[in-house]
Amino acid sequence: MIQHKFKIKDGVLLETKEVIIKDRTKLFKYNPNLKMLAEDIRRSRNDEHLKNYLLKAQELFAEDIEKTKAVKSPALGNHSIFYYMYGHMNDWVNYAEKELIQEKAMLTQAYRLEETIQILKLSRSYKEAVEKLMETLGLDEIGARYVADQRLSVITGIIPDVQKECIEEHEKRLSNVKELATYDR
Repeated sequence: MIQHKFKIKDGVLLETKEVIIKDRTKLFKYNPNLKMLAEDIRRSRNDEHLKNYLLKAQELFAEDIEKTKAVKSPALGNHSIFYYMYGHMNDWVNYAEKELIQEKAMLTQAYRLEETIQILKLSRSYKEAVEKLMETLGLDEIGARYVADQRLSVITGIIPDVQKECIEEHEKRLSNVKELATYDR
């Protein structure tokens, strides 16, 4: 949420923006920034625990950070994504696990596409579709809901080999986030 504040200084109306991030899971969508991470490490001299956490973040995500362009996102302010992750690692682990479950569910349904389409077409309600997907495809509730929420064009467009690569990336991210969680307070 972006909150606009106004004040008058020396007869001039000034507008400032204050960014309040309520759903931190959305930060996964931002590109990490090595320059900001290095700056956060430099600023954290007084807090040795935060400094160790940030150093570990830099080590774990160095490859990802090197690939991205240095962008200044107004939502992240003057800090790296890892600064905002600190103190909320349990949420990040849960989010990464949920993403992995959803990707695996999409791979499962891709292998059994005809059954999935029949279930979605013949189900009378969303709840019934989710239950049938869980029963027939052996998905858990998170994965079944994710598959049921997708448009037919998305479901039929899944390429198993590409999906496997995507799952590998999510597994790597999950392992990195879990390791980073051990450095969180």
